[in-house]
Amino acid sequence: MYYVADKQIADRALTELRTARFGERTGTLACLLRLRNEVACAGADDYPRMEAWVSIRKLYDAFRAAPDCNLNAFWQDAVTKTLAWAKSLR
Repeated sequence: MYYVADKQIADRALTELRTARFGERTGTLACLLRLRNEVACAGADDYPRMEAWVSIRKLYDAFRAAPDCNLNAFWQDAVTKTLAWAKSLR
């Protein structure tokens, strides 16, 4: 099902994830927290969105716990799943 608001959220989340990766720690953490809350979904019927949310949540938790560690796998997973969600809305 296509929802304009969901498509806008998915596209913005994807852009912000790609940008936040190279930002300073405090800004990145705030961005990830906001995205984690915005992408959260109420129902399990929107599987691509749920996968994106879980991935962003894992990235947020890992970044908060150890921002200086290599989090490439978490970033890539979040971007990939958010991109898949955005594509599912076309």
